[in-house]
Amino acid sequence: MGFLYLAFFGLLLYLGPAVLLCRKVAVRTTKRMGWLMACVLIVFPAVLLTIGGLIDARNAAS
Repeated sequence: MGFLYLAFFGLLLYLGPAVLLCRKVAVRTTKRMGWLMACVLIVFPAVLLTIGGLIDARNAAS
């Protein structure tokens, strides 16, 4: 249960500044550039963590 709290607050501390940075980039440049920054800063790490978790779970099961 403690891991869930740690993951939640870590995610919150990461996503908060990342979202604000993406909005700032979108306001100063274009919305397309803001979405690109969001994809790079938010979606790409989430995909990597998910894939890493799946690989780790598969190794732990065998």
